[in-house]
Amino acid sequence: MARREEEVRIRRVIACFAPGHAARPEAAARLARELEAEFLGLFIEDVELLRFASLPFAREVGLASALPMAMSLAGLERQMRAQARLLEDALQAIFGPAAPWSFRVERASPSSAVEAALAEGHAPALLVPPGGDVRAERRLVRRVELTTAALREWMEGKRPVLVLPE
Repeated sequence: MARREEEVRIRRVIACFAPGHAARPEAAARLARELEAEFLGLFIEDVELLRFASLPFAREVGLASALPMAMSLAGLERQMRAQARLLEDALQAIFGPAAPWSFRVERASPSSAVEAALAEGHAPALLVPPGGDVRAERRLVRRVELTTAALREWMEGKRPVLVLPE
């Protein structure tokens, strides 16, 4: 007779958000409430994007005009701050003051920001990548298996990852 799998209680939901992705935190927040888990909203200002914006040949295409124009590092930083503020306000409206939630902005590579959040010792944790679907099938990994390369792959795959302690 096969042993019944031990139930895993998720203690923390880490929802990652990135500039340019539609920030819709409702589903991840609802999941954290259902699981009675702490929620961390992590807005990641990707250092590679910022580095690119500072290059003299960097261009962006205007949404309304469809014309290429020089990228402005200061403008990009302003846009990121505005997106982060809107996201934090949305989370405040969802959770209110009583629920266990937090929000922070990290200027780092996405994998470094996630690694830092995981290193805080909250495990098991459910990681939701930018644009990820919390209803999608979750991948189960042990903390020791989550290398930088694996984190990058996970961020691109947009599938939630349940991280268990080492």
